[in-house]
Amino acid sequence: MKNKIIYSLIIAFSSLPFTVLYSFSNFLAFILNHVISYRKDVVTENLRNSFPDKTNKEIDDLRVQFIKNFSDQMVETLKMFTISDEDLKERLVIDTPSDITDWLEKGRSVMMGAPHFGNWEYPAGFPNTIPGFDGYNIVYAPIENVLLNKRIKDNRERWGCNLITMRDTFREILSQPNHGQAYGFLFDQSPHKSKVKHDLMFMNQLTPVHLGTEQVAVKKNAVVIYIEVYRVKRGFYRMKSKLITDSPKDLPEFEITNQLFANLENSINRDPAQWLWSHRRWKYKAGRDYNLVK
Repeated sequence: MKNKIIYSLIIAFSSLPFTVLYSFSNFLAFILNHVISYRKDVVTENLRNSFPDKTNKEIDDLRVQFIKNFSDQMVETLKMFTISDEDLKERLVIDTPSDITDWLEKGRSVMMGAPHFGNWEYPAGFPNTIPGFDGYNIVYAPIENVLLNKRIKDNRERWGCNLITMRDTFREILSQPNHGQAYGFLFDQSPHKSKVKHDLMFMNQLTPVHLGTEQVAVKKNAVVIYIEVYRVKRGFYRMKSKLITDSPKDLPEFEITNQLFANLENSINRDPAQWLWSHRRWKYKAGRDYNLVK
């Protein structure tokens, strides 16, 4: 009963018009910024270490703007439960969809590496937005609440994508036919210290990284594309893509991962407030939490 009530409230909130939702987002951002100081220490430390040349005021301004963007992301995520196909097409425009679909039409599998930048929920609607975009799989982390997780999964899959749990990523993807499949990976999370196999310099800091996108791409001989969904104006986003490689087996180990993070760093430097700074991205330190033989 409790879960059904929560879900009913989510749907009721999601059904509100965007103007009302963004008014709520303004209020939420004020609370997060000025009342409870949501993860202020984490966000400030991440920003200061990433931008050592910025003044304290510039860092504080970035933190405030990040929280505003983060609040919008939360209400936009809830809006995904009831958003119409037409609304989503208008609010997520793909710059050059042929960068992806041309490979799919040739029968190549495509790994799309995307960061927590701009809006990372709208891409669930790619099959609705990109003509001929079929066989789309998204790797995701399920939540513990079974009923709500099913509701969220059903909602994300209503445009035609298939959600794959992180735990089942390799087994399920490698079992699929290697012909015209597209896979969406959020590659910028922090791996558990026990699973760190590679680190690199990212935003002026030595950073342990996930290798899943690269590892699957090599096994599937898949095309790797960097995806950036960036904010044009409030509530409206565009997606641009950049080819990393169409021959993953020919590249040295870790090169795909290095290039994905180099592209993400370029995205962040262009518009820092759009990235997810509240994540404890640098909680594991080399020599203290993990050790690599290089």
